[in-house]
Amino acid sequence: MDQVSLADLLPSIKESLLFQKSQILNRTNEFKRSQQESIQLSDEAEVASNDLSNNLSIHLHERSMKALLEIDKSLNKIAQGTYGECEGCGDTIGAKRLQARPLAPLCISCMEEREEEVRIKHQ
Repeated sequence: MDQVSLADLLPSIKESLLFQKSQILNRTNEFKRSQQESIQLSDEAEVASNDLSNNLSIHLHERSMKALLEIDKSLNKIAQGTYGECEGCGDTIGAKRLQARPLAPLCISCMEEREEEVRIKHQ
């Protein structure tokens, strides 16, 4: 049932991933432009006032780049026909999970197992 559902969902998931990718690339271009503009600032007070904003922008840019890598990884899996395979156990990730989290690399069982390992490690 999940496989059939996943096959039905795959076109919309792919479209959503491509849309997210284009949005990230647009934001990346805006980020690069804003960085160029901040370099051109000559007044020290202006530069200092932009530091906090720039730090936040850099953090958001880094998160966007990580998301872009995850999106590309999922799009490659779709192209290879391996999208929906759990990276932990190789089983099929449920269609409902992929619909909710299209970038999910793990099935629920493996995700819960990994979370438990992290919880134990941080105790």
